[in-house]
Amino acid sequence: MTDPKIIGILLVKDEDIFIESVVLNILEFCDEVFIAENYSHDRTFTILSELAEKYNKIRLARVSHPKESHEFIEEFAGTNTWVFGVDGDEIYDPAGLSKMRKLLHDGSFSEYWCIYGNVLNCKSIDITKGIAEGYLAPPSRSMTKLYNFSMVESWTDCPQRLHWGTLRFNNQVSDNPPRHRLYETLEWEQSYFRCLHAAFMQRSSLDINPKHPSRLNPSEILKLRSAHADKSYLKYFFRRVRAELGFDYKHKKYRSGPLVQKNITRFFEPLTTQ
Repeated sequence: MTDPKIIGILLVKDEDIFIESVVLNILEFCDEVFIAENYSHDRTFTILSELAEKYNKIRLARVSHPKESHEFIEEFAGTNTWVFGVDGDEIYDPAGLSKMRKLLHDGSFSEYWCIYGNVLNCKSIDITKGIAEGYLAPPSRSMTKLYNFSMVESWTDCPQRLHWGTLRFNNQVSDNPPRHRLYETLEWEQSYFRCLHAAFMQRSSLDINPKHPSRLNPSEILKLRSAHADKSYLKYFFRRVRAELGFDYKHKKYRSGPLVQKNITRFFEPLTTQ
C-alpha cells in the first residue's frame, strides 16, 4: 500500500501575528497546504502570499464565505489521505510532526477516524525565553483536527472546513468509527502531536484591545453580521457580549485545570523546509 497523502487545510482571517509560524511549522508534515484566506484587514494575506511564492506546496485562495474552505478538501473523500485542519492561532511542534508523519506512513493509526493530540491553550507566549503559559488539554478539550479520509464516502455542506455538515462513511466503516486520543497516554513533554493554541492572546496587529479574552472566528463573525442584517438584535447583542465578557465556548472548553508554564523552545527552532 502506498503512503497516505497528508493535506493541510487552513481558514484564516486577521492572523498576522502568528500565521507565519503556523504555516512554516506544518510544511514538512504536509504534502500540500490549502489556505482559505477570508479577506483579512491586516497583513495576513501579504504574509501568506510571500510564503506561497516561496513554497510550492502552498495553495492560497481568498474566500468570501467560510464554507468554501471545506470545498477544497471534499475531493479527498474516499482516498488514502489524512486531512489536517489548522487555525491561524495553532502552532504545532514541527519536530514532533516529523515523527507523526512517519507513524501515519507506517499505518500506525489506519484503524482510526480521527486523532486528538496534546494542547496548551495559551495566555502568553515568550519566544525569547522559550516559555508559554496556559491551560493544558487534558483537562481542557483538545481541538486538534486530523482526519482519516480513507474512511469517508463523502463530507459536504459544512459551514466551515471539517465542521458538522453531511458526513457519510464508506460501507466498511461503522457510523461511529474509533477515535484515538493520544493525550490520554502521552504527557505534554513526551507528545509528538502537540499544539500551542493562542486562544487567549492577541492574534492580529489590528486588534483594538490586545488583552481581549478571546476572538470570534470567520464563521462566528458571519453569524454576527447575519444576525444584525436580519435585525435579530437580541441575538446579535447576546453573541457579542458573551465573547466580550469571557462567557463564550473558548473559556468553557479551553480553560480547565491549573495555569501552567511549559518550555516551547522546539516550537520556534530554525526550520530547514525547502
